[in-house]
Amino acid sequence: MHPVQPNRVESVKGVDVLVTGAGRGLGSGVAAALAAAGARVLLAAEVAEELEWTAARIRAAGGRAGVCVADLSRRNGRDRLVRRVAREADNLRVIVNNAGVLERRPIEALDRAHWDRTMRVNLEAPVFLTRDLLPMLQENGGSVVNVSSRAGVEGFAAQTAYCASKFGIEAFTRCLALELAGTQVSVNAVTPGIHLKPTSLTRRYAERQDAATRARWEDPAQLAPAFVFLAGLRGEVTGRRFDAHVLTQALERWGPEGVVRRAGEVAEYGPESGP
Repeated sequence: MHPVQPNRVESVKGVDVLVTGAGRGLGSGVAAALAAAGARVLLAAEVAEELEWTAARIRAAGGRAGVCVADLSRRNGRDRLVRRVAREADNLRVIVNNAGVLERRPIEALDRAHWDRTMRVNLEAPVFLTRDLLPMLQENGGSVVNVSSRAGVEGFAAQTAYCASKFGIEAFTRCLALELAGTQVSVNAVTPGIHLKPTSLTRRYAERQDAATRARWEDPAQLAPAFVFLAGLRGEVTGRRFDAHVLTQALERWGPEGVVRRAGEVAEYGPESGP
């Protein structure tokens, strides 16, 4: 492995990027942003129609996208995705672990099926996809971007499983960053920081909501600079949690290299925040 070069943020042009949960909402927006920056994006999710819609939008804008239909709640679905990525993405440099399910259940209604599905999609899939694809990132450097939320640091009523899974994502981010310290692989968590369409709503269902409801959902495209920046990190900024909205504003003010130098100021937490 190569030594870390300080203040290094690479372009994603020409690299392969895996984005899970890429068929709708934030994942679709992130995939479009990375494709616009020159990456070839591999779109993974369970609903083929939504993935094809995202891919068509990317291709219409001149980008490159591949569709990988995968049920991330199942081990065999994850394994098939890993095999396909290993076969088709020989320049994989970025993993965006975005897929998530959020189904509100009070504790008296919390059953094993709900708990298991939430944990498998929200926590097991990021951990084991990253584990299996990490050697590809380590070869030439790369970035793991774990999408979290306020539920990763706060508790919310009727969201026991969801909050537990996102607290787990925060822990996974910190632990993996410690393991990979000194390499050219960055591992960071990011929360949107704006009001987005709920992650579990399909695109078709969301389109049927009333105008007032849809007007409250902000466009994830405005967060594009933050995700392009995180995807371009190669070890020099790692183990941190960013608010994507705050990060985008910081990038506008200081630029990528300036944000690298001020990462401790911009991030919500970092290695220096621990005990």
